[in-house]
Amino acid sequence: MISSISNWFSQLDGTMQIFWACAIAASVVFVIQNVLMLMGLGDMDSDVDADVSTDFDVHADVDADTDISSGHTGHEGTLGSAGIFSLFTLRNFINFFLGFGWGGISLAPVIKSSGLLVLASICCGLLFVAIFVVMLRGILRLESNGAFNIKDCIGKTASVYLRIPAQRQAAGKIQISINGSVQELNAFTDGDFLPTGTRVRVVEVIDSGSLLVEKI
Repeated sequence: MISSISNWFSQLDGTMQIFWACAIAASVVFVIQNVLMLMGLGDMDSDVDADVSTDFDVHADVDADTDISSGHTGHEGTLGSAGIFSLFTLRNFINFFLGFGWGGISLAPVIKSSGLLVLASICCGLLFVAIFVVMLRGILRLESNGAFNIKDCIGKTASVYLRIPAQRQAAGKIQISINGSVQELNAFTDGDFLPTGTRVRVVEVIDSGSLLVEKI
């Protein structure tokens, strides 16, 4: 069985080998991601930028500072880059390669030029990312609670979703559960840099869309 697969793969040209490798690897990780999420064992949407700027909720959030609950946008000057970085998550990279690989395989019989085929596959990958981002934002809106009061966050624990720079240099994002729904909110800290995944406690409400947190 393994030898047959190996022979089949070796007979493909280099471009198709890349497409099949991306499609299979991305599909496996995609399935694992969603099984773990459904089982409540964790969200693998950690930032790919983890070592530098941390996992695009992952949830991915293409609006840098939009508070889904209140519709308020704040700190636009400092958070534009944070919104961009939130696109570069593990989930979005997997979605891209999922679309890239299967798009290339599907279009290969139609597009004979390798260059055009690769370009079309890249477009498929970007389309997959856009579709999943829009779907996820829709889900987050459905999950948001209309009666949510940001003051309810004070004293509660949360998890850093997008890294929080030290000494209020800029905002990051946290995920916090309020009234049975998960909220994504901007967060600052007066302490040291807080990487993605750090458990924090909310100590103060800065404005209608931002919180001050400290490491637990």
